[in-house]
Amino acid sequence: MTILTRKQNTPLKLIIIGGGYAGLSALITVRKQVPDAEITLIDPRPYHLIITRLHETVHRPLDSIQIPYSVLANRFNFSHKQGSISFNEEQLKVWNLNKTIQFGEESLPFDYLLIATGALPIQAVNEAAVYDLNAISQQGFASVLQHFIATTEAHEKTINIVGAGPTGIQFAFEIAHVLSSCHADYQLNLIDGGDKLLTAFPAEIGDYVEKRMIEKSISVIKNQFYQGIQANEMVLKQRQTGEKSTQTSDLTLLLLGKKPELLLHANSSGQVMLNHKPLTAIFTAGDCSYYDDLGSNLMTSQSALRKGKAAANNILREAGILCFCLPYMHQDIGYLLSLGANDAIGWIGSKNNIISGLPAFIAKEAIEAQYNWLLSGVDTYIV
Repeated sequence: MTILTRKQNTPLKLIIIGGGYAGLSALITVRKQVPDAEITLIDPRPYHLIITRLHETVHRPLDSIQIPYSVLANRFNFSHKQGSISFNEEQLKVWNLNKTIQFGEESLPFDYLLIATGALPIQAVNEAAVYDLNAISQQGFASVLQHFIATTEAHEKTINIVGAGPTGIQFAFEIAHVLSSCHADYQLNLIDGGDKLLTAFPAEIGDYVEKRMIEKSISVIKNQFYQGIQANEMVLKQRQTGEKSTQTSDLTLLLLGKKPELLLHANSSGQVMLNHKPLTAIFTAGDCSYYDDLGSNLMTSQSALRKGKAAANNILREAGILCFCLPYMHQDIGYLLSLGANDAIGWIGSKNNIISGLPAFIAKEAIEAQYNWLLSGVDTYIV
């Protein structure tokens, strides 16, 4: 990758909306290439959340996976503005034309804008003793579980996790471990609308997970859709018949996945496409983006990181700072699922190359450490 001398005398102005994996990956990439760039990060939180470790907040404080943006701003020399900013496709056209966004009473000019706003829970809730991804992201889960164990009067405590995707499964194993350590009487259920776990993965992975669930006394309730909560009774609907039933639920986790509030289509360079035309100054990356080319659009941290790096390099190419960079062509090179202490399952390199147990756990920890290194300023990711 060749670096050219920027012709303009003024520094490159970049605004990034969203400080998740894609946003920070792009920010760090630009900062590494252009030390004098003026970078502004807009995010509603005061901290970056290492979301791939969120299930660990079942037994560790939330702040252990939070990094204040003030710390990152000092490390990577950017300005963090805390708050949300709303937009639609028409607003994007105005931003692209004027190269300015309005944030509160401030007008923020930019040369390039990167939107990396991520995704939101598919179904949010506001019910007592029901926790979705937003609630857990804001308060963790260790104190919730500890309080539940200490105060619930029922002889057998019933915890239901709705959604048997990777997030739900990882939470199930963490909760099972904590409850077992406390010698608490409990019933832990994992509820899903399908008839088989992890259908997007090789069958061997689902079989391994179900075997481990039996060992950990995690019950799987299949073919049931969540309909709501009434008092401490969960209402379910059978997938095939539509018949409704109730399930006792003293504590509920609603982990049905996530989706972007506005999905932005982009070309292989990451430029937002509207009416089949690129917005030349506006790029997108992460879970809110869909690249219309060969690269992976899975909502994984891998794809988010690689989209962020690709979009950043293409921004620098558009600005005349790089003379060449590759389009986004990344395909995920593995996926590992945590199953509690010293156990994991997944694939690396090829979906036929499945690893499990302690080797998979060690590999997952190494991947998490790689991201920690990136946030500390050491980039070990291969483009």
